[in-house]
Amino acid sequence: MEKPESVPKVAVSACLLGQNVRYNGGHCNFALFDRLNDFIEKVSFCPEVGIGLGTPRPTIRLVDSPLGIRIIEPKSGKDYTQKMAEWSELQSDSLINQKISGIVFKKGSPSCGLERVKVYSENNHPQKNGTGLFSMIFTTLYPHIPAIEEGRLSEPIQAENFLARVAMMDLWWKNEERGWTIFNLQQFHSEHKLLLQSRSPKSTRILGNLLAVNPENKSIGELALEYITMAQEYMGHNVEKRYVAAALRRAVGRLPKDLPKSQRAYLHTWIDYYLKGLVPRIASMALIQQAYEMAGSEHLPWKRLFEPFNIVSGVMAKV
Repeated sequence: MEKPESVPKVAVSACLLGQNVRYNGGHCNFALFDRLNDFIEKVSFCPEVGIGLGTPRPTIRLVDSPLGIRIIEPKSGKDYTQKMAEWSELQSDSLINQKISGIVFKKGSPSCGLERVKVYSENNHPQKNGTGLFSMIFTTLYPHIPAIEEGRLSEPIQAENFLARVAMMDLWWKNEERGWTIFNLQQFHSEHKLLLQSRSPKSTRILGNLLAVNPENKSIGELALEYITMAQEYMGHNVEKRYVAAALRRAVGRLPKDLPKSQRAYLHTWIDYYLKGLVPRIASMALIQQAYEMAGSEHLPWKRLFEPFNIVSGVMAKV
């Protein structure tokens, strides 16, 4: 299989790529990235190595102190909070300058974990209610970049949805390189309507109004950034069958008007089968795709819904 000419860049915690950067000198290679070699360009990072800590090294942890949450090396008592914060801002900017379309963090890490990271108190009894310092700074500075922990990627639906968001972000970057106009921003929205509706039915109306009204009279660059930030938030919603089915029905409705009623009814029947759990989603999608091909119809919103990320990558959930 030939590698696509241009693939999205995804930043990944270095230990998940098999690099021996963990505190114990090892790694925790995540197999999904081996399967995605032809479909994404991986950009590695490791905050702890980034601030100069060796490998192997003493562990660090989040500690709740009178000064707030700190990153402390318990063995020596060293406080790395300021150093980590400064590195995190610089590294976040560097990753954005490379136009990454997603980022994958190591779960549970005091620097990278997105949620449920252990926070220690003075009595050394941890609570799993923290966020790693680097991941917190990155997601605060750049909320429009899809972010996830590798644990979530073990779930097929989560993996597929994350990569759909990555593909959307990649297309946004490519449009930005060409220069935004209100016309191509509206075109971008039009192309992604079905995909957005499959995650949140209200999203297309709200985003469409944003582009039509621009209530704060923002520049086109600011408007494009606000649009993708909101769109990615909607895309982060849990995938629900009823919303996917509704988007599939809209896709059937956009088939050429001369399509026989019996064939439309047949397609709706297969969508019903999907809703009832009798067939996987790909079965009804394949039939709709076939109908588009037989009609000789090219419909970009359908393409974005049917194949938001390269289908031969094998990440489409079998549900």
